[in-house]
This record gives sequence, C-alpha cells and structure tokens, in this order.
Amino acid sequence: MRGWNGRRTRWATIAALTGLLTLMGCGSGSTSTAQPARPVLARPSQLTAYSIFVTDLATGDVNQLGVATYHLSLSVHGLGLSPDGHTVYISDISDDELIAMTFTNGKLTHERTVRVGDQPVHMAQTPDGKLIFVTDFASKAVSVVDATTWTHVKDIAVPANPHAIVLSPDGRWAYVSCFGGAAIAVIDTQAQTLAATIAMPSPSQPYGIAISPDGRYLYASDNLLGRLLVVDTASRRYLRSVPIGVKPALIARSPDGKTLYVTNGASHTVSVVDIGADAAQPTMRANITVDGYPHGIAVTPDGRYVVVAGTSGRSLSVIDAQTNTVIATIPAENDPNDVLIPA
Repeated sequence: MRGWNGRRTRWATIAALTGLLTLMGCGSGSTSTAQPARPVLARPSQLTAYSIFVTDLATGDVNQLGVATYHLSLSVHGLGLSPDGHTVYISDISDDELIAMTFTNGKLTHERTVRVGDQPVHMAQTPDGKLIFVTDFASKAVSVVDATTWTHVKDIAVPANPHAIVLSPDGRWAYVSCFGGAAIAVIDTQAQTLAATIAMPSPSQPYGIAISPDGRYLYASDNLLGRLLVVDTASRRYLRSVPIGVKPALIARSPDGKTLYVTNGASHTVSVVDIGADAAQPTMRANITVDGYPHGIAVTPDGRYVVVAGTSGRSLSVIDAQTNTVIATIPAENDPNDVLIPA
C-alpha cells in the first residue's frame, strides 16, 4: 500500500472541489471479509426482497443491509455489477485497486483485487464480460482491466478527473463524465482507445452520467451550476440543459427507462426527471427532500423504491417511486457514498 498520508492530502484537495467529504483517519488496510464488530445496517420491511449494498468512504466498509458488513480497505467509493450479476465490483481509493467479490447465495465472498490508476471511483463492464473500464479520478485516465485474466492491461488518456461511466446499450462505447475537463470522453471499447471528446458548456463540471434506453442521449449532472446536461450521441454534441438542484452528483435510471433520479448534495434533494415523453428534452417532475448530503443512488429492479446515500447525514433515505415521498430513513455508518441493488 502506498503512502496513505499523501493520498489523504490529495483526496482532501479533490473533495474541496467536488463537494465530497474529506476522508479522515489512517491505518493499515485490510482485505478481510465480514467483521463481527462492524455494524449491520437495518433493512426496512419494504426492502426485504432486495439485496442492497452501500460503500462507506470513511470506514472502508461495504454494508449489505440486513445481512452483513464487509471491511475491505481504508476507503472504498463506487460499486458495480457484472453483466451476469454474479460479481460485485468495489473501487478502493486508498490502495488504488479494483476489488471483485463473488455474489452468491445472497452474500459476498471470494475477494480478489487488481491495481489500477490513481483514486479509482466508478467502473463499467462490457456485456461480454471481458473488459472492465475504471475511472481514475485523481488523474486523466481510464484503466482497462481484462476480467478473464484479472490484469490491468492499459490506461486510456481522457480529460481531467474522470468520474462516472456508462456504456452504450450494445457495449461498443463507454461514456465518461470528466469533472475537471468540462467534457464527456467517448471510449471505443473494442479498440480500447479514446474515440472522441464532447465539449460541455464552459464552465461546467460533469459528474454523474446516464444514458437513454436506446443509447441516443446522454445525461450528465453539472456539479458546478446545478443542471442536467443533455448530449446527442449520434452527432456527439451538447444539446441543452435542464435546471435541477444544487451540486448534483450521481444519476440512476428507472428500469423502464422513463425516469432519471439525480442526487443534489447541497440542496438535500433528489430530482425526478422525465425522459419518457421526449428523451431529448427532459422535464422536471419533482424535487424530493432527503436526509444529509445525497450522493449515491439506486433504484430497485422493479422500479418500486429508490435508495439514496446521504453522506454528511450518515443515513440512507428510501423513496417510494410511485408517490415520490420518503418512506424511511436508515442510520448508516460514517460516510455512505454509493448504492447498488442487483436484480
């Protein structure tokens, strides 16, 4: 493990820019599985049918609501799922690693890691399961991991501070929101090269990202000016923006592809955005007040509930997607960051 004090200083600087909380504490990293001393977060009765995972930046834990808590490192950030649903991916920003854990019989087991770039945050795996693309936020690169050999094969140069990533429906293109570069990077997943850079309005800080079900339109949250940026993937150009909340972060799309949910950290809200009527022109449906500084977000596979990680509030909010109301607030650990709900 490389010097944690240096990484903590770099992360504090980045956090000041992005609105994330500064990581605290230091010590030796661990790659153990469930720790008895770690708290198991409650799972409300409405969510008993789902497996729900949450990363905690400050503790390095992955919480599985109502089941177990897995202590993996000094700090973990993003979550991802393999196309077959059998592997959960976790980005370890303290050790610059991608962690993979087998998801079987409702629990995580069999941990393995691979070193990637500087402060990995989010990831996406191609539909054939062969490649994983990992955004390295503290650099200007996306790491490529060969999932068949579990090796880091190369880095692809992109604009500064790549953060969120989403694939086109066919897996041919990876779209990366570049927070420090005011751009969306387009990666050819077959050639493993940067295919294009789509300039966003200046100034802007593209942060979260989502795509329409047909792959025609991209949506990026502008963490700087509180808007949702819309991009045409065919022409690879910026189209328009829609005002949402203050310091918008991550985006989740409903299973039916008609709705986007965007966390707005500084306004303590989740924006509900309609893309079903016209995917090229999203419209605001509601802003829902939630606890803490909302960041990570996920929708249950049936579209019934939305789970939101409130960082500073040390809590998770559960939204009823039919009524757009908060129906439960769950105590979390120290700094809940990302949420994953496998199908």
